[in-house]
Amino acid sequence: MARKMKKQPWYRSEKFLMLLCFFAPPIGYIAVVVNKKKLSREQWLSNLTVATIRMSIWLLKFLPHQWGIIILLTGVGVYWYHRILKKFKK
Repeated sequence: MARKMKKQPWYRSEKFLMLLCFFAPPIGYIAVVVNKKKLSREQWLSNLTVATIRMSIWLLKFLPHQWGIIILLTGVGVYWYHRILKKFKK
């Protein structure tokens, strides 16, 4: 039996919040945190994840040019290092 979903206002729709988090990270982050109780847990977590990642990338542009690149490459290196370790542990 299909569940009926309540009609949500356009500004609280999944697509709008995701676009807001992607294109305007500070505003999207605030919108996700403020609407926590109005969103389902899955919606809230997915939007919060996107908002957090985009916000961290957005904040990198305020660092001096070379530091942003160094931090970004370090994060990517740590990610791949952990992925390679998991592959060898299997």
